[in-house]
Amino acid sequence: MKVRKEIAMIDTILKEKHCVIKDSVRDWKEAIHVALEPLIQDGCCTEEYEKAVFKNTEEYGAYYVLTDDMALIHASNEAGVNDTQLAVTVLKKPVHFTEDGPDVRILIALCAKDSTSHMEGMMAIANIFGDDGNVQPILDAKSGKEIYDVFLNASES
Repeated sequence: MKVRKEIAMIDTILKEKHCVIKDSVRDWKEAIHVALEPLIQDGCCTEEYEKAVFKNTEEYGAYYVLTDDMALIHASNEAGVNDTQLAVTVLKKPVHFTEDGPDVRILIALCAKDSTSHMEGMMAIANIFGDDGNVQPILDAKSGKEIYDVFLNASES
């Protein structure tokens, strides 16, 4: 039953149109902008949210780089959030958020309208990235649809 709930949650907070592939970014600031762009364009959050991520990064460092290959870009729900949504951007060439930090190619942007609505989605993301077999298919994806399908299929298992 728990798996069904996570599938529904991923399907609810991740839209295929929010899954994109980019060749590269210049630096960590452009990475944040590119990751949040689908959510800003869709009205899920505003540019104030992006500014909050920049401010937090400058104050606390790249707290959202969780593993090799993946960053979960987010800020507090108080800053310009209209809806709980995810966006996934895969970079063909990695970005470094710190000089000696890991290569990051998967940018997951999260905006949450409150402190609880995103929790089941977060559990599903943890399950996806807890299985090393799920990372390479995301990195190898050739389209946003392939990224979206990997997330849906991985949350089923």
